[in-house]
Amino acid sequence: MLMELAVWLATSSCQPHSHTADSFTICAEKVEHSYSQTSSSTIGSAPKAKPMRLCSYYLNNSIDSPTEGIITAWVPVGARSCIGDSPPEPQVAAKASVVQSSSELRDSLTSFSNRPFASWTPGEKLEIFEFGQFSVQVNNRTTTGLLLGQTAKIRFTAGSMTWQFSDSTTASGRSVSKSFQTVGAFFALAKVAYRVDYQMLGRDWVLNAATVTLSSNQLEIEVTEPPRRTLLVL
Repeated sequence: MLMELAVWLATSSCQPHSHTADSFTICAEKVEHSYSQTSSSTIGSAPKAKPMRLCSYYLNNSIDSPTEGIITAWVPVGARSCIGDSPPEPQVAAKASVVQSSSELRDSLTSFSNRPFASWTPGEKLEIFEFGQFSVQVNNRTTTGLLLGQTAKIRFTAGSMTWQFSDSTTASGRSVSKSFQTVGAFFALAKVAYRVDYQMLGRDWVLNAATVTLSSNQLEIEVTEPPRRTLLVL
């Protein structure tokens, strides 16, 4: 019997990443293939031992073409056919069987980015034509976990920051100054674009794998007239 066994592993990424508005997911799969082969052969009535036997055969060295003379001699068993022997059994061809199997394992790691936080001063109310200061705080985040038993990391790094105000104006930057030209209620929010990098399966970092844009909390601003001042005339 002959047996061959082969096993190989294939580790690849299964659509390596995906993302939503505030999350990023990396995925990997490991496929294991196994292959085994067995073969056997049988030779009819061929004894392992080699004892001697008394054998008769015709002068022409055959056992089925008679001649006037016959030779009788001691020969090793199985060395040749003798008169009166049954026809030898045919040799059975080797049979082989092949068994193949495979298994697949998938794993994923998901990380969520931190929402930016916006604030402004002086807060609540702002006089018309006066400048308020608007700021946004970001918290870069790195998530570490296991993917197929190996360390994997997902990293969020804040990039561009854009402010949107309800008077249809925009501004860029972590901290901006802004005034309003009319009295009324306004709101503002900041949008931060995060660059996403990841590292998996002992490989180098994959940079700029995706961009995730998150909105901050909404700020409410009440723009008022300056207080009236009484002019005292002497």
